[in-house]
Amino acid sequence: MLDPNTSAQLKTLLERLESPIEIVATLNASDKSDKIKELVMEIAALSDQVTARFDGTNSRAPSFGIAKVGE
Repeated sequence: MLDPNTSAQLKTLLERLESPIEIVATLNASDKSDKIKELVMEIAALSDQVTARFDGTNSRAPSFGIAKVGE
């Protein structure tokens, strides 16, 4: 989903993280949810400091948010 240049730039930024983060997605059965899930997984694969969760409870779906682990 991300082009190689964007992935490289994002990886560089993610290397600066000082503590782990989670990307928490709230999904539904839509095509946009599939794309968001793919994007979130791709971003999480760029850094050991980033994990992906797909058990979000946001009233807006599909959506995702970023938080420190455990918050």
